[in-house]
Amino acid sequence: MGWAGGLLHSHVQTYPSGSSQQQVTCYHYKDENNDWAILPRWDEPPYDPETPIRFLTDGDVVRLQHVPTKRNLHSHPIPAPVSKLNNEVSGYGDEKVGDFHDYWVVEVVDDLRRGSKVHVDKIHSLTTRLRLRHQTLGCYLRAGNEILPQWGFKQIEVSCDKEDNPSDIYTYWNVETHINDRRK
Repeated sequence: MGWAGGLLHSHVQTYPSGSSQQQVTCYHYKDENNDWAILPRWDEPPYDPETPIRFLTDGDVVRLQHVPTKRNLHSHPIPAPVSKLNNEVSGYGDEKVGDFHDYWVVEVVDDLRRGSKVHVDKIHSLTTRLRLRHQTLGCYLRAGNEILPQWGFKQIEVSCDKEDNPSDIYTYWNVETHINDRRK
């Protein structure tokens, strides 16, 4: 939300150093590389479209999987390529391979329609502002003022910020689009 329309993005290109895993960036143009699926943790039963719908709520621990490449949103104690004090965020594994570094805790900030966090029963697209805290490292998914070099197409660096600054709008995210065939 700090980038006024920047979208969580990934593409098949990898970092030239650090983990050499798939790049994760913030990008301002809509395309299929901005699509992410919200999935259960590895130690939970896999998503089953036949079970009742489970709405995303404050405190949920989830995996975010990049739809086009099937890589999981991942962080680890490797310095981010530009903001070296933060941890690198990458795309790792696939729909069968991953680990506990793929887990993100949903933390509601507030809702532009419903008000303070206490009035938010579930995440609502566009209006609920949230933060994503890495469950293991405790850092926050952040798209700040760091621009990647040409190898990152001069897109905005996404890192995992070790500082817990609840007023840092560069750690605020929202769900732009929600698609679920069972919610018509």
